[in-house]
Amino acid sequence: MHKALGVFRELTNSPNRETDDALILEAVMEQLSNLGIEAKTVTPEELDGMELGDCDVILPMCESYPRITRLAEEARTPGRFWINPPRSVLNCYRTHMVPAMLRLADVTFPDSEIRAVADGAGDPPSFAAPAGWWLKRGDVHNTCDHDVVFVKSWSQVEDVLADFTKREVTHFVVQPHIDGDLVKFYGAGPDHWFTWFYHDPVRAKRLPFELDALAAQAAAGARELDLEVFGGDAIISENGRITLLDLNSWPSFALVRREAAVQIAWHLQRRLNAARRVAS
Repeated sequence: MHKALGVFRELTNSPNRETDDALILEAVMEQLSNLGIEAKTVTPEELDGMELGDCDVILPMCESYPRITRLAEEARTPGRFWINPPRSVLNCYRTHMVPAMLRLADVTFPDSEIRAVADGAGDPPSFAAPAGWWLKRGDVHNTCDHDVVFVKSWSQVEDVLADFTKREVTHFVVQPHIDGDLVKFYGAGPDHWFTWFYHDPVRAKRLPFELDALAAQAAAGARELDLEVFGGDAIISENGRITLLDLNSWPSFALVRREAAVQIAWHLQRRLNAARRVAS
């Protein structure tokens, strides 16, 4: 029997999502148990003192740099399945993700600059941003509601950087504001399952777009970052143009938790069956 270990996300990395993040992992592990896989969950702190031993399937939601780099060393051991692999979590740090997305010809990504917080605001970026800029911390995606901040005037940037400095954020990303409908998406595979919804359905203009195009961009980005379980954000503009904004590992799947748990467990079972056929 396969043995699966799920690792919860650090509470500091689940702002307002502590319960949702835990519930999706628990739901996936329950589905794995139903499929005949021995499943166990641990906190990040419990993981720190553990030997992975005979665990052959590992599902880490944790994100802290020391913990993920330790798991990345563990991932060098052959024969284990990781969803997502530790290197994929590191790939989602914005300082890594942004250059990767800008290189992809089949993904539309905003103009972006990565800057050091210690260098201060400096001059505004060279790209046009008539509606203002978004400043985003350069590593993990979200630990509080001021990790991603909108500024209408460049004179506001120093205040944002002062806050980043206090919280030991070393780099940030600058991107222009893009008007349109903000949508969130979830996926597994990345070509196994995909779904989406409006971030704010009340205010959404419901601009028409090609769902195939959104799914294709999300899948292309996920493949580039080596993500199997992923979520993200995109903007649908007036002309139907789709701009990918973010990709992340192991979102909460709060609105579609049961369906997501079934699909993620099914995807993993398919991987295990495929590996078994190859081995035989």
